[in-house]
Amino acid sequence: MQKVWFRKSKNAWFATILEGGRQKQIRLVNAPDDKHGRRLAEDQLLKELAARDYSVEKESAADPVPAWATVSHVVGAFLAYSRGEHSADTAAWHKSLLAPFVDRFGKLRVTRLRKKHVRAWVRDKGYNPTSANKAIGVLKRAFNWAVEEEHLPRNPIAHVKKPKPLSRNRVVTPGERELILGAIKDAAFRRFVLAMTLTGCRPGEVARVTAADCDLTTGVWVFAKHKTVKKTGRPRVVYLPPAAVELTRELVASRPDGPLFLNSRGRPWTRNAVRMRFRNLRKKFPDLKGVIAYAYRHSFATTALENGVGIAQVAEMLGHRSTDMVMRVYGHLGQRVEHMREQAAKAAGVATPGAIG
Repeated sequence: MQKVWFRKSKNAWFATILEGGRQKQIRLVNAPDDKHGRRLAEDQLLKELAARDYSVEKESAADPVPAWATVSHVVGAFLAYSRGEHSADTAAWHKSLLAPFVDRFGKLRVTRLRKKHVRAWVRDKGYNPTSANKAIGVLKRAFNWAVEEEHLPRNPIAHVKKPKPLSRNRVVTPGERELILGAIKDAAFRRFVLAMTLTGCRPGEVARVTAADCDLTTGVWVFAKHKTVKKTGRPRVVYLPPAAVELTRELVASRPDGPLFLNSRGRPWTRNAVRMRFRNLRKKFPDLKGVIAYAYRHSFATTALENGVGIAQVAEMLGHRSTDMVMRVYGHLGQRVEHMREQAAKAAGVATPGAIG
């Protein structure tokens, strides 16, 4: 991306762009000569690059490409769009995934972008198949957006295949849970993992819960604003076992404002930070292959069903609108548990227990 600079005599930020084959200075924004001012100027530059009706340079007669179309410009324009159209969390996630790609390939013209560049990025970042699937998906989305907005004639990485993500159906066994908790020296991360273990929450739910979401009298977390509200028509309620209530009580007392679960630096947990922690655990313990943060949610549901909790109740605890999702993923468990309960009843010489509800 072109650099922006501050002109003291004008008390404004400027940049030089290429237009009609010539360099042209443009005034971006009146803002202070500080980090905030620079960020405003960079945002405005991205908007200018995306919105202007640029003259066209032709690398070939059949493939006209705007003169500004470097990887940095396309991704930067998409991130500016993302900040305006998506939630702050989603926009930050997009930036965390795409920034390393721009750092390495930002100066590359779009017409020179190839599959090998994407593969090198994924390899160097050490992404597992699930993370690579998401990262490539967001990168392709950025270029698809540029095509839809008619900033580009085509997506140069449209045919890059995403690896199949790791199955979320990996169960974290009791022994593995003990191993992981024992290996975590960081108290803040241990609390985060313990909360996932006790509640079956999505990692993002643990990361965002605040004191205002907690009702310690009834022992629940209540998310009035949640991605599932549109589907279910009701708040997302997380039912807390006693150990989770006590953990929540301790955190609420010390953190009445903002997220309860913070990292050791006092900052909210990000998807990437949690992903890296589990990646390090898998490196340290090869037998933990496939264990990701989301596996704790699957393990919670699996354990509940194996202990005889009804499918309807498991669906409620997971925050699903109906039992359909639980039946698709865990239906076989319900059948197996019911069968084994029947066999246990026969072995004990007692009446067959009722079906799991």
